[in-house]
Amino acid sequence: MDQTSGRGNLARTPFARLLAEIWQKEFTGTLVVKTGGEPQSFFFDAGAMALIRAAFPEQAFLRFLLTAGVSDLITLAGIEESARQKGASLVRTMLEASLFEPIRLWSWLDAFAKAEAYPVFDLEEAGFEFRPGRLPEGPAYVRNIFLPNLVLEGSRRMTNDAVLAAHLPAGNEPVQSLSPYFLDLLDLTPHERYVLDILSTAQTPAGLWASSDLAERESRRILFAFLCLGVAGTPPAKPKTARLSADLSLADMDRLFGLFNAKCSAVFRYMSKEIGPVALSVIGKSLEDVRGRLDPAFQGFELQPDGRIELKSFLKMNATLGGDENRKALLRSMDEVLVAEVLAVKRTLGPAHESTLVRSLERIGDSG
Repeated sequence: MDQTSGRGNLARTPFARLLAEIWQKEFTGTLVVKTGGEPQSFFFDAGAMALIRAAFPEQAFLRFLLTAGVSDLITLAGIEESARQKGASLVRTMLEASLFEPIRLWSWLDAFAKAEAYPVFDLEEAGFEFRPGRLPEGPAYVRNIFLPNLVLEGSRRMTNDAVLAAHLPAGNEPVQSLSPYFLDLLDLTPHERYVLDILSTAQTPAGLWASSDLAERESRRILFAFLCLGVAGTPPAKPKTARLSADLSLADMDRLFGLFNAKCSAVFRYMSKEIGPVALSVIGKSLEDVRGRLDPAFQGFELQPDGRIELKSFLKMNATLGGDENRKALLRSMDEVLVAEVLAVKRTLGPAHESTLVRSLERIGDSG
C-alpha cells in the first residue's frame, strides 16, 4: 500500500498481503476495492474487520442466505417486503419473524462478512484505496474479525494460479519458516503445520515442492499465505557491526560495543513504535534463542529496558588479553545478536519492516 495516498493496485499488492498489512499496522478506516462492477467496501477497526450496520448490504446478504441454502426464495422475499413496509432493518425483521434464533443469525452475519472478501483474493488487477479515519456512525453487527485467519481461509479458497505465480519467489530463492509472536493464534490446519515443518529444512520453494507430499498447487497456496502473513520469508539481511581489524585496541572495542548498543537501542525503538510495550519481551525471546551460541562473554548478557545489551566487565579483559581469535568471537556475537533482533522484527512486522530497519542500522554504522 502506498504509505502517503493509501492507494494501490492488487497487481502489486495482493489482497492477502493488504489485509495482513492492515492488521499489522492496526489501521482504522475503509478499504474500497474497485472491481469491474460496483466498488466493494470493507471496514476495519484497529486492524480487525467489522460489519457495520449503517453500511450493511441487505440485498447481498439475502443472496448469501439463498445461496447457502438456509432459507428459500419465497420466505426471503417475504422478509424483504415486510422490512420495506415497516421501515425496519432486515435483521430486525428476520428476528421478529422468528426466521432465525439470534445466535444463528449472527453466525450467518459473521460468515457473510468473510464470504464477501473471499473472491477478492483471486483478483489479479484491481485498484484499491484505503480511507483512514472514523467508520460510519452507529453499531457494528460483527466486530473483531481476526485478519490473519481470514487471510488463511481466503488463500485456501484461491483458484487463480496467476496471482500465486506473480507473488511467490522463484524456485531457487531462499525461503524459511519464521516464528512470529502470533503463530499460536492462527487456525492452522494439520497439513499447513506440515508445510511449516518442511520449510524449516527445504530452504527454497523448489525444495518445498520436492519435499512435500501435498500437491504442488496446494503447497503454493500455503506458502503464499505464509509469506503474506510473515509466517515464512527470506533469511534476514545481516547487519554488520564493524569491519574486523587484527589490532583492535581496548578503545576500539569500547567504540564498537557502543556502536553495537546504539543499533540494539534503534531496533527496540523501532519495534516499540510498531507494537508498543510488548516489544521488549519479543526481542528478549529472540535473544534467548541464540544465547547458547554466543561467546562466553556474551552468554551472561542482560537486556536493558531501553534495548541495550549489558555485559559483565569480563568483556574488556576478554577483548584485550584473549588475542585476535577472541576478539573475532566477540564481534561475531555482536553480529549474531543483531541478526536475531532483526529477525524478530521480520517475524513480527514483515519483510518490508526488516528492510527499512536494516537500512536505518546501516546508517548508524556509516555515521560511526
